[in-house]
Amino acid sequence: MSSAAPWAGRPVAIVHDWFQGYHGSERVVAALADDVLAEASRVDVFTFHAERELLPPRLAARIVRESKPSRLPGLRQVGHDPGRWRYLLPYMPRYFRSLDLSGYDLVVVSSHSCAINASPPPGTPCVCYCHTPMRYAWLTDTEHGRLGGVRGWGLRQLSGRLRKQDRAAAQRPDRLVGNSTAVRDRIRRFYDRDADVVHPPVDVEELRADPAAARGSFLWVGRLVPYKQPLLVAEAFRGLPHKLTMVGIGPQEEELRERLPGNVELRGWISREELERLYREAAGFLHVGEEDFGITMVEALAAGAPVIAQNAGGARDIVRDGVDGVLLDEPGLGSLREAIERVAAADWDRQRLAERAAAFSRPRFVAAMRELLAETMAR
Repeated sequence: MSSAAPWAGRPVAIVHDWFQGYHGSERVVAALADDVLAEASRVDVFTFHAERELLPPRLAARIVRESKPSRLPGLRQVGHDPGRWRYLLPYMPRYFRSLDLSGYDLVVVSSHSCAINASPPPGTPCVCYCHTPMRYAWLTDTEHGRLGGVRGWGLRQLSGRLRKQDRAAAQRPDRLVGNSTAVRDRIRRFYDRDADVVHPPVDVEELRADPAAARGSFLWVGRLVPYKQPLLVAEAFRGLPHKLTMVGIGPQEEELRERLPGNVELRGWISREELERLYREAAGFLHVGEEDFGITMVEALAAGAPVIAQNAGGARDIVRDGVDGVLLDEPGLGSLREAIERVAAADWDRQRLAERAAAFSRPRFVAAMRELLAETMAR
């Protein structure tokens, strides 16, 4: 990396919503801090909540502030038990607006909820990497379906206020970056602003395809929640001459186990090494829920597995129908079974699939973000 980066030797702040685990958005923060902004004198991370035990030590050590209420007994998260700190959502915009970001020469916001409310001092360059405009405000039908009950009712009461706050906050950053073309389109629709697109980093090198690997069952990976449609995916394999391995936990686990066909295996938490092995041995990968981006689809391609996905959201950026897998306009039992048979019958070029995944690599993300941040600071 060149020492000519405009942030070289200067302090930089990253503001991120929360760290509930180490998933896609958290990996973006790690890549920003460790690689994109490597020449900074220091990179400090501000957030609302962080379960540090679930984060890489280097990333956890960068966190300099989180909210005190989120750490209260009864609210705080303990390990993978999520706690109840998300009930503090109405307070979060004010918390992020109150952060003291003076003394930093660049502020990078990583937001899928309220972090976009961060307010650097006038004249401080600020770029927001937007994983999605706040779902609780703008995509209420989807979120109410995910949450339901009292939390869903609460969101309906808050959505108008959250939209007003979110739209106002989105006018502050000098530049907005969406993690997919679908998110860029939401930014235009909800915020009335243009945005660049930089896909999130995926460690594709760790999943390099082995053309000689034996291809066994199909694979599904994700949270067992309604919008990811695990019940539909499992049912689609009933009576088919193919096996499916499902990896994940969530509120639909009990119902899914009761209804599993004999050729479908459900596994819970597994090691990263075991997951990588399953990717490499997969005859195909299924992901029929609409995602903002969809890192698991890229990981499957990197391991040489064709992808069956819904023709919506981030999948449109990742999967080319008939080239990298199959895109479904309306995922249903019949169309999904047809796609499974289509994937099983085709002779896929595993190396070509892996090459497609390389377009979403971590080095590509780093190069794109370095260029974008440098342009912003030069203005």
